[in-house]
Amino acid sequence: MRWISALLRNRAPHQLHPLDQRDPNQPAGSRKRTRHVRPITGRPPHGADREGSNRSGVEPVATPLRAVRGREYQLLTQAHRARNRGRSRAAIRLYRRILVENPSNLEVALRVAPMLAWAGEAFEAWQLYRRAALEFARTRQYTECLAVYREACRFVPHEFEAWRLCAELQLKMKKPDGAFETLIDGRMNFGGPQTRAQAIALLTRAREIEPWDDTLLLDLAELYVKNDQSDLALELLSTLSCRLSGPRLRRVRRLQLRLTLAPRFLLLWLRAFRHTETEATLPLVDRMPAEEIEIPQLRRVSGSSG
Repeated sequence: MRWISALLRNRAPHQLHPLDQRDPNQPAGSRKRTRHVRPITGRPPHGADREGSNRSGVEPVATPLRAVRGREYQLLTQAHRARNRGRSRAAIRLYRRILVENPSNLEVALRVAPMLAWAGEAFEAWQLYRRAALEFARTRQYTECLAVYREACRFVPHEFEAWRLCAELQLKMKKPDGAFETLIDGRMNFGGPQTRAQAIALLTRAREIEPWDDTLLLDLAELYVKNDQSDLALELLSTLSCRLSGPRLRRVRRLQLRLTLAPRFLLLWLRAFRHTETEATLPLVDRMPAEEIEIPQLRRVSGSSG
């Protein structure tokens, strides 16, 4: 047994178990063992195999969260400084780097979206607005979501979905008047031949809110005429001819004549001019509707009998 003890005492330090290795500065009488601490590493690198060995020979180093936030704060400071100095391109580039590392940063997204719209990147700006609005809607912050949609309608007015989603959210929040105004304002941004379908869609949705708005129906009928939808246009024009008078009635008759080329609508169009001149020569009382004319009531006075 003596030779076994001597062999163990003469054993090299690198041949011992990690838990049996002692600190050389540790006293000889102490039996405390040093614990082997495994380094914290992130994901294995590209060259590592399934057993965890690194073929490249470089140990992966984890990036602390504090360092990530510090780098984001540094980029944000540089972006703000570039924006204040009027260097929009540099500021947009820095804001994009922040969004690549942290896509959920809504403050940066809403800050860079107007800059992208002014720089001509309307589609990317709308994507940032929509991402922020969906995040607010997911957390039931509908007021902030509506504010984002309104800002999107302001900076990217030619985006159809911005107007539609803004109006739908207002209807969900029990604001039909605001939704109607949003749809009418949005229609004004789609007046070209290529965007005529979007204008018709917005006015059709607005008609579901206000079915008998004369201005809306006349505008929708004119769009139907330009879009070669004669049946729908004639249906609306026949409804409007019973409700309008004056210059608007002449517009209705002119559109009917343009669609049908019938002598009947030519006579009706000429009669609209005559009807307007007749109304202009009538006294004010005769031109007023019957329900607005006040009829004086005779008051019966009872006399005293002598």
